[in-house]
Amino acid sequence: MTAVPPTWVDDLFPFPTPPALAKLVDIAWPHAFIDEEVYDDGLLTAHYDFMFDLESVPRAPDGWEEAYPGPAWRGAHVPLFATPEYLQFGHLGNGTHVGWVVPAPELGGTDHPVALFGQEPGGRVIARDTRAGLEWMLSFGLRKENLSDDDRSLIARVATELDLDPAPERAVTPDGFDVVVPLELAVPSGWRHEPDAYGIGPGVLAPADAFAPDGPMDSYRLDDVLADAAQLLGAGFPATALHGIMDAFHRDIAHFTSLLPSGCAPTRTWATANHDPARSHAADVRRPAAAFVIRGTSQQPDSFSGQHEPLGEGGHGHEQNQLLPLTNKVSA
Repeated sequence: MTAVPPTWVDDLFPFPTPPALAKLVDIAWPHAFIDEEVYDDGLLTAHYDFMFDLESVPRAPDGWEEAYPGPAWRGAHVPLFATPEYLQFGHLGNGTHVGWVVPAPELGGTDHPVALFGQEPGGRVIARDTRAGLEWMLSFGLRKENLSDDDRSLIARVATELDLDPAPERAVTPDGFDVVVPLELAVPSGWRHEPDAYGIGPGVLAPADAFAPDGPMDSYRLDDVLADAAQLLGAGFPATALHGIMDAFHRDIAHFTSLLPSGCAPTRTWATANHDPARSHAADVRRPAAAFVIRGTSQQPDSFSGQHEPLGEGGHGHEQNQLLPLTNKVSA
């Protein structure tokens, strides 16, 4: 390990890393430097593997590019069964991810509720901010059997640095279930939050005039839902269109493959509208949109058929984390 590692660059997410998570990176960062010549971000990724592996790590610092060439590892995909309002910062190695609920990135929030997601439709909110979420995850780590002395020491250090009090029982109810909390979002004046119809997703947070007077069509027929979304978009109500598509995603598991907003099998339905040809489409799956027109493009999608359209290959750079706003403005 190098005696004085260089400062890491905070370009991990579309917003500054919340201080609590940044402290975890601070602690782990020196361990990525094996000696004076070798930087290995894999050591950084796995530093907290008793609770999760980091999904995003800093790029090689200036002057170290030859030591560890290639792009920095970033969680550039939308996890299975999740919608792009979920932005992961860690994965548990079993299909579950931990990260933030960010339903309106355009508001510029500096911290967000923390949830577990990816193994089943929707997510489970475990904390109201990053610091509380890390206390939950440390408590989760303490529940593991055969926890090593090194891991216990690391848990104690993180708890001291962040002034946390993790304990195994803090992450579990008396009945043995994971402790969850309600999703609480600050709704600005002139905005509206429409909850998910099934209580398992983030719902839609958008300017009030982006919602139609009536809600989206409630139908088990996907073609009907998508046709309704197209009509809502044409009328200038993208938030209601998005709400209908999100509800369809959660309503029927049979719709899963048709509406999958993941980097592994995405569709036009969930693609975002920033169609700059110089960018990989994979950069656009972070923020769902019911159509291309609400992201500043000048044309609507060809259809809402739900047929798969490959997004191409994307790297793991910062552009993967672009979160685009949801507005009611249809481009001319």
